[in-house]
Amino acid sequence: MNLQNNEIILKEILPKKGFFFNMTEKIRAVFFFIFLVLSTMFLINTIASILFFFVVIVVGIIFFTTFFKWILTYFKVKNNYYLITNERIIVAKQSTKEIIKEKKLSEIKQVHIEMNNKFFGNIIFGEPEAAFGENNSRFIVSKRMEMNFKPDEYAFLSVDNISEIIPVFENLKLKVNKTFY
Repeated sequence: MNLQNNEIILKEILPKKGFFFNMTEKIRAVFFFIFLVLSTMFLINTIASILFFFVVIVVGIIFFTTFFKWILTYFKVKNNYYLITNERIIVAKQSTKEIIKEKKLSEIKQVHIEMNNKFFGNIIFGEPEAAFGENNSRFIVSKRMEMNFKPDEYAFLSVDNISEIIPVFENLKLKVNKTFY
């Protein structure tokens, strides 16, 4: 990993091997579970029809999105390594230290921290993605009825001991919003 001139590492973070389910993820899980049950019921009712293969594909996609998304996230987080420097935040591969994502501190307007009472959670750089559609997005049924599946672009996931990291952001003069779940 190449640091720029005068760049100093302020904090190195290895993510904890676990999941933090914020409110958005909980809403998505409930939504998918209901949709999975309805799809399965529809699948049972269409076993003898031509729609059977289509319904099997839809149920498979829903099942994958509901459960395997977290398994893929686990493996991605397991191999990540986070750095906070005096000039940028960096997400790198743990084994090779190759930079996956980076963002300059001057581009970060706020740091949103979602954590539980044990200070385990996610650090999102910028505005967190909402569970439902935004005012400027395309809508399927009506305003705010579209489910949003886009993950937060710049985030440190599954971070332990966030209480030790908050002072680093405050010393960098970044606005920190904390949410406890």
